[in-house]
Amino acid sequence: MPNDPSPQTPIATRRIRRWPGILLRILGALVVLPCALWIGLLVFLNITLPILVNRQPERIRMAYDVAWVNTSGQVTVRNLEIRQQSPNDQWLLHVDDATGMVKLHDLLDHTIHITTADAHGASFRWRARADVPKRVPDPSVSVEAIAPAANVAGAQPVVSGGVEPAFQVVPDAPVADWTAPIPGFTNPPDPSPETIYRDATPWRVELEGLHVDGVRELWVGDYQYAGDASVSGALTLEAHKWLEVQALQLQLNGGAVTRGGEPMLRQLDGEVSVDLVGTNPEALEGRDLFGQISAKATLSADVANLAFLDFYLQSAPWLHLSGGVGKLVVDVAVQDGAFQDGSTVAADVQDIAARFLSYSVVGDGKVRLGVDSKGDVAQTALTVDFLDFAIDHDGDAEPHVKGQGFRVSATTADRALDRPFTTLDVALDLPDSQIPDVAVYDAYLPDGLGLRLLAGTGTVSGHLEASTGDKRCHGAIDLHAQGVRATLDDLTLSGDIAVHAVVPTGNLETGAYDISGTSLDLRQVRVISGGSTRDGKDDSTAWWASIKLPKGGVATGAPIFLDGNLDVKFRDTVPFITVFSDKQPLPGWIRGLLGVKPVSGSARIRMGDEVLRVSNFQLFAGQLEVLLELRRRKEMVGKLYARFGTLSLGMALAAGKQNEFQFFNAKDWYDAQPKPD
Repeated sequence: MPNDPSPQTPIATRRIRRWPGILLRILGALVVLPCALWIGLLVFLNITLPILVNRQPERIRMAYDVAWVNTSGQVTVRNLEIRQQSPNDQWLLHVDDATGMVKLHDLLDHTIHITTADAHGASFRWRARADVPKRVPDPSVSVEAIAPAANVAGAQPVVSGGVEPAFQVVPDAPVADWTAPIPGFTNPPDPSPETIYRDATPWRVELEGLHVDGVRELWVGDYQYAGDASVSGALTLEAHKWLEVQALQLQLNGGAVTRGGEPMLRQLDGEVSVDLVGTNPEALEGRDLFGQISAKATLSADVANLAFLDFYLQSAPWLHLSGGVGKLVVDVAVQDGAFQDGSTVAADVQDIAARFLSYSVVGDGKVRLGVDSKGDVAQTALTVDFLDFAIDHDGDAEPHVKGQGFRVSATTADRALDRPFTTLDVALDLPDSQIPDVAVYDAYLPDGLGLRLLAGTGTVSGHLEASTGDKRCHGAIDLHAQGVRATLDDLTLSGDIAVHAVVPTGNLETGAYDISGTSLDLRQVRVISGGSTRDGKDDSTAWWASIKLPKGGVATGAPIFLDGNLDVKFRDTVPFITVFSDKQPLPGWIRGLLGVKPVSGSARIRMGDEVLRVSNFQLFAGQLEVLLELRRRKEMVGKLYARFGTLSLGMALAAGKQNEFQFFNAKDWYDAQPKPD
């Protein structure tokens, strides 16, 4: 056979003839080995990797429909879902489609390292674990003064040595859960992964060149964004150990934000950029994590409720914001968790409500939360400027006041993004405004007084300042009412009223107010008896009075809520005689004596829900002297002494009885009469 080697064929020739077979085997290996490696990678990605990651599903679970690798080494997955639970929180990430370069050798070190990752269709949910006790710092201590280890939301502060706040961990009160549901995890977890697994090496996720579009949901705590968004940037996360965000860009495209199920924002558009300095998320709990954040946000939205601004006012429990429908514009910069100078949140809204104690100011206006420099110090200011407004009281159908230009302003040195202001200086400015009907104030008169307001109009203005630092307030209110009509038993009263109410100091939390310096002026007062037998006797027309309160106080909710000393000046004493002689007129010669003008004196007044007491009432005018003790509890009782020169008169008024008169030794008789209890 010509091709068979023979002993005479040279060795070199035989070696040359073997090369084609060797080359074929090498080429076959080059083809088969990549295919085998590719198949191995597919097996690893679709079978082995999920098994490795999901050995402790109560801690972390990763699932996807399918994963494959192309010739350039890119890995693509569909319907990727990762959920994780740490000792403090739970989160869930879902991605419809994702492609990225995966450094497979890093998987051996429990690291998922992905570069140039592109994804489409995603949602993210995060919530704190309900079984983790929360702590809050002392609200009287500023953010800068709080020790890092103590800055966690939800605890009762205890002052230690009067310098540093101490903390007492307490369980949360049961409340409705508006946090995101995470399928597969209960909250609190049952069982807790810490009770069934030993500590294990956590997985580390490193994402570089990340871009995700079609983000349809971001749900963090009780805040939920639903709509369309895109995210790009870099992220490093290692459970319990490390968190870092680099130049993360969030683009929001017309979505909606709710909090606790209540709508907050609609048509939210704009950009947010975030940087988070690499840190240990468990060593830096609560506010300290926010303290590492730097961000910029330029946003616009239709606002459905400005109650989210009320979050910052928690140190002032007597002031609340709610409502407000309109346009919101956000332009803020945050450095290390604090708003920077020039940051603003502004809104033009309708139907915003500013609630102060039991009063609500409702109307259209402008709202601004901003950080501005005052000297070398930046401060945060929240202002609400009302256009048209109405002030009403709880349960009242008609407004007490209507006007334009009411302003609420609150300032603080605090600039923290994530926590309420620790101290607030609040100012309320009420411009000259209308009182449509004085009769609305009838509800505040004690039932036992017997006085009823029927009609009248007026104006009111005022200014009040309060601080949460010392829990004190001060201010003044001016009220003018014309054509006021009222009744006192069978008497009809009318006239004009001017009140200058002064509050040198007060406590909005206890309801105790010093009103020393307050004054009351009555003009054009007319007192008309209602008895058919009176024929106008002892009535008064164009009467006037000036009453000052040199010392006095109000304690809301107390049995006796008003207690003060009065300095008075009256045209005459006829209206007081009218009250005493309502059922039995005085002789004309006595009325003439008591008509001396003017008279002045002093008294003490105490008023409660069921009783009015006037004691030590003394009036003088030349030779005229009038002494009076009066108590009103459903019916009027009291005693009166009047002297003009050598003539004197004593009167006693008892419930359900005719008046008793004493014309001889009237002063001794008056002194012997018991004071009305």
